[in-house]
Amino acid sequence: MNIAFPNGTLNIYHKSQMGNLKDVFKLGNKYRVLEDKEPIRLNQFLNRKDVKEFIKSAMEIQGGEESDIWYKKGRGKNVQYFGNLHFIIYCAEMLSPKFHWYIIDVFISNHILKSRDDGGNDFKELNEYLNKLGDRVAGKDNQGLFIQVAMKLREKIFGKEIMDRINQDKKEGKLSKNFNIWNSKYANSLHQERRVRYESLLINYIQMGFVNSKEEVYRAIDKLR
Repeated sequence: MNIAFPNGTLNIYHKSQMGNLKDVFKLGNKYRVLEDKEPIRLNQFLNRKDVKEFIKSAMEIQGGEESDIWYKKGRGKNVQYFGNLHFIIYCAEMLSPKFHWYIIDVFISNHILKSRDDGGNDFKELNEYLNKLGDRVAGKDNQGLFIQVAMKLREKIFGKEIMDRINQDKKEGKLSKNFNIWNSKYANSLHQERRVRYESLLINYIQMGFVNSKEEVYRAIDKLR
């Protein structure tokens, strides 16, 4: 999941909540330069006494191995470093007060990872209710309806201009055909929360009988605010 910040993005794997530490330090050091501070090198940072004490304390509190806090993968120029969310927040604190604030705001105040998961779970539940609409044929595959509803919700949430740009980029090969906007830099916490709210509203409308056909679902999406 690519999460947008001022001055760049971070890729966080939402299931494991592990992020690329090179990206964290690349972005954090941008803030340090703007603050007239010297950049901090990741490999030197990992060897600091205070950092090792933090990792030791984290292991004592949460249990598990050091690799549950951070680990490296690969060798030489291809080596990659990954850290869990607690370690990323700690790194951000050491890098820059502003970067630290943005990290807290996105991951803690706005619960962006939880909102992303909630939105995915709600859409699965919404599909179950779409199957029960009055104009659906029992036993018929409604995958086409699911796709149309997902497309209309994305356009409602992100706007036609952004969706047109993404679709054009897909056609031109700039983006993968499997590109998922919910795991991209476009999806901030407000988009994620709006998705959860809209999907929950549609489920409620169907449950209460206010919406009972494909066309009524489409009209309901148009009216969402």
